[in-house]
Amino acid sequence: MLSSLRHRLLFRTISVFAVLFLYPRIAGAQKLLTVNADFSSAWISPDWLQNTNGDISIDNIISGSYAGSFRPGKSPYMTFGTDQSPYWLHFIIRNTDSVSRSLVLRVNRKNIARFELWQKKPDGGSPVYLGKVGADRHNDIRYELTDGFQFPVMLPKGDNEFWAKTSNHIGSMYLNLGLYTPEDFGMVSRRNIILLGIFLGVMLVSFVFSLVLFIQYRDTMYVLYAIYILNILIRELYFYSVDFGLLSHLGHQCISSMIAATYGLFLRRFLRLWELAPKWDRLVRVYIGGITVCVVLIWLLESTGQKTLLQYLFAVVNVFFILFTLNALYLSLWYFRKSERARLALLAFMPLSLAFIAILLRNLAFIPSYPLIQHAVLVGFVLEVLVFTIGFSRWHRSVDLDRNLLQLQLVMEQQQKQLAIKEAEQQVKDQIARDLHDDVAASMSSIRILSQVAHAQVAQKAPEAAARLEQIIRNAQSTLESISDLIWAVKPNPDYLNDMADRMREYASKVLDAKDIDYQMDIPRNLPVRNLDIATRRNVYLIFKEAVNNAVKYSNCTRMEISLQISGETLTLSVLDNGKGFDMATTPKGNGLGNMEKRAGDISGVFRMHAGPGTGTEVSLSVPLGR
Repeated sequence: MLSSLRHRLLFRTISVFAVLFLYPRIAGAQKLLTVNADFSSAWISPDWLQNTNGDISIDNIISGSYAGSFRPGKSPYMTFGTDQSPYWLHFIIRNTDSVSRSLVLRVNRKNIARFELWQKKPDGGSPVYLGKVGADRHNDIRYELTDGFQFPVMLPKGDNEFWAKTSNHIGSMYLNLGLYTPEDFGMVSRRNIILLGIFLGVMLVSFVFSLVLFIQYRDTMYVLYAIYILNILIRELYFYSVDFGLLSHLGHQCISSMIAATYGLFLRRFLRLWELAPKWDRLVRVYIGGITVCVVLIWLLESTGQKTLLQYLFAVVNVFFILFTLNALYLSLWYFRKSERARLALLAFMPLSLAFIAILLRNLAFIPSYPLIQHAVLVGFVLEVLVFTIGFSRWHRSVDLDRNLLQLQLVMEQQQKQLAIKEAEQQVKDQIARDLHDDVAASMSSIRILSQVAHAQVAQKAPEAAARLEQIIRNAQSTLESISDLIWAVKPNPDYLNDMADRMREYASKVLDAKDIDYQMDIPRNLPVRNLDIATRRNVYLIFKEAVNNAVKYSNCTRMEISLQISGETLTLSVLDNGKGFDMATTPKGNGLGNMEKRAGDISGVFRMHAGPGTGTEVSLSVPLGR
C-alpha cells in the first residue's frame, strides 16, 4: 500500500514538472510583437545579451560597438541563474493600427535590482529613456500592491524598438515581460490585490491561532510555527511592496533562508524526530545550522562586494534547499504509516514542496521563469497553513476528548474505590450488628427473662428486692431497644427514608396504644427514595423517640399528632401533643432536651420546641438531605 502511494506521488510530481516544461510551448511569445485594433495582452520574448564586465551603454548598443551579439529569445520566461552580470534585452512592438496606442509594459518581477528601458520610435530619432525601476523604487507608491513594475508606453504606428538593461546583484536573475492594454492591466492589478487579501487573511488567522494554541498548551512547536508564518508574511509583503521599508533587498533574500530554517525547526518538533528517527534529527539540526551560517555569509559577502563568491554561495544554497525539501518529503513518506503527524505533514507540505522545488530549479536556470511558479508558491503556502491549522484544531479536539475520557475513567475508578471502601465499611458494620444481635442482645435478653422469673418468685416475699429486679428488667428492655435501634441504623437498605418512616409508625403505634393515647400520624408511605447516611437516620429517629417518650411520660396528653414530610431537599419532623405543657422560661432543660439539640446539630439540622402552660408541647426538626 505504501509503495503504491509513493508511486502515485512520484507520478504526480513528474506530471507537474511536465506541465511546467510544456507550458511555454503552449503559450508562445515573440520578439516582434504585433499590436492591432483587437490587441489586449501578450508576452514578449526578447533577444538578450550578457554584459559580463558591465561596460556596455545604450550608445554602444545603438552604434553596435560592443563585444558579442544578441541571442535570439526563445521564451518570455527568462532565467539566467545566479549570474550577477547585467543583461541587455531587445524587442520590437509593431503597431499596425491606424492610430497610436497607449499600452502598459509590465515587468513581472518585484525583487530585482535594476531595470532600465529605452524606446526608439518609428520616426528614426534617438532612443528615448523611459525610466528605471528596481530595488531602489521598491516602495514607490505607484508599484504598491503589485507583484511587478510597469512602464506606460506610447506606440506610434510602425515599428517601435525597445532596449532594456537589467541586473540583479543578490540572488538569481529572472523576469518576464508582458504588454497590456490599460483595461487588462487594471484587471491584473485587481487580481493581485484580491490574492494578497486572501493570503493575508489566511496567514494572519493562522498566526493568531498558533499563538492561541501556544498560550493554551505551552508547546514551543506553536511558537516555531507562528515565527514560520511571520517570515512568510514578511517575504510576501515585500514581494507585493507593502513592507514600507521594513526590509532591504538583501534582507528579503535572508528572510527566504529563514523561512526554510524555521520550517526545519517546526518540522523537527512536530514530527518529534529525536524519537522517530534520531539520525534524521541530527541531519536536520545540521541543516538548520548550515542555513544560519549561509545567512551570515550572504551578509558578509554582499557588504564586502564579493560578487563571484556570492554567486557560488547562492547556487550552493539553492541546491542545499532542494536536497532538504526532498528529504522532508522522504521523511513524511517513510513514516507515513507509523506516524499520524507524518501523514499530516505530507498532506500539508506536498503542494508547497513541489512549488518550492520549481522555484529553486528556476533560480538555478534549469527551468524557465513561469509566472505559474510564483502563484503556485502562494497557493502552496495558503494550503499548507490551512491544512496544519485544521489539523491542529482537529488534533486538539481529539486530544481534549481523550483527556476528558481519561478524566472520566479516573473519576469512575475513584468512585469504584470509594464504593469498595463503603462496601468494606458496611461489611464491618454488618459484622458489628451481628455480634450485637447474637451476643450482647442475647445476653441482655437472658438478663431480662431471668429478672422477670426472679421478680415473680420474690415479689411477695421480698418487696424491696422485687423493686430492684423490676428496675433491672426496665434497664434490660431499654438496652435491648437501644441495641435494636443501633442494629437498624447500620443495616443497609436501598430505601432508608421509607424504612425509617415504617419504624417510626411501628414505634409510635406500640407506645401510644399501650398508653391508650389517641394519635394521628401524617407519615406518607411513598416518600421519595433517598440514601440517608447512618448519622442522619439514627439521630432523626432517636429525636423522634425522645419526643414521643417525653410526651408519654410527662405531658399527661390524650392526643398526639406526628408528621414527617419531605419538601425538596429538606426533611421536616413534627411531634405535637395536647398535654399540660410547661413554662419554657422557668423550667430547666433536662438531659433529654439537651440530647435532642445536640443530635440535631450533629446532622446540621434545626431543632425547635414550643410549649406553654396548658397549651401542650410541639417538637419540630428540619434537616437538609443534600449535605
